[in-house]
Amino acid sequence: MNILALDASSTSGSIAISKNSRISFSIYLDIRITHSERLMPQIDFGLKQCQIEIQDLDLICLGNGPGSFTGIRIGLATAKGLCMGNNIPLKPFNTLEMLAFNVYGHKLPVLTLIDAKMEEVYAALYSSRIKEIIPPQNAKPIDFLNQIKEKVVIVGDGAIKYKDIIDKSGIQYELALPHQNIPLASSMISMIQKLKKIPEFDFDFIANLEPYYLRKSQAELAKFGKKGNR
Repeated sequence: MNILALDASSTSGSIAISKNSRISFSIYLDIRITHSERLMPQIDFGLKQCQIEIQDLDLICLGNGPGSFTGIRIGLATAKGLCMGNNIPLKPFNTLEMLAFNVYGHKLPVLTLIDAKMEEVYAALYSSRIKEIIPPQNAKPIDFLNQIKEKVVIVGDGAIKYKDIIDKSGIQYELALPHQNIPLASSMISMIQKLKKIPEFDFDFIANLEPYYLRKSQAELAKFGKKGNR
């Protein structure tokens, strides 16, 4: 099976390709170039390295948020275009779950924290086998941390930014290693291998798929605020 996985939900981006059920290409880009400029060139580069064409893909996986609003939109638009233009099935993944998969099988439950800006986080709690315990939320760090009643391993860039708040919360925790805090597209390929059934091409599903923002954008909040003040 040939799979393209892509994630643009953070300021960085990640692409991975599995050829004949083996990860053959993986790249993580932490450079200040917009996703719209680099995503397709890197996909083209990866396919050439693997010596396959878009038409050879059996599935495309996408990190569909939460995360950067702009990045998620660009990633989703790219995945939709490739899938709908070539009749390729699309499988979206939650970015929080994708990050948690970086420490799959850890002895502790996995707390995923993504910096959501505005002194908030996107967060969720999973078992060591990545079964949902506390569903994804957009919250102040301390509000989510107050829900944690057991020792956890913390994954994601929010663990670094809000370490002082985590310490003050009094929870017991371990921090993931630096490379485990990065949302990697290759994680989605591992996640697919855990599924019992691979999705089939569904034009309507792909056409209607929306980004998983988890909270309203600044523009939407401002618009709502103006309406509320009338």
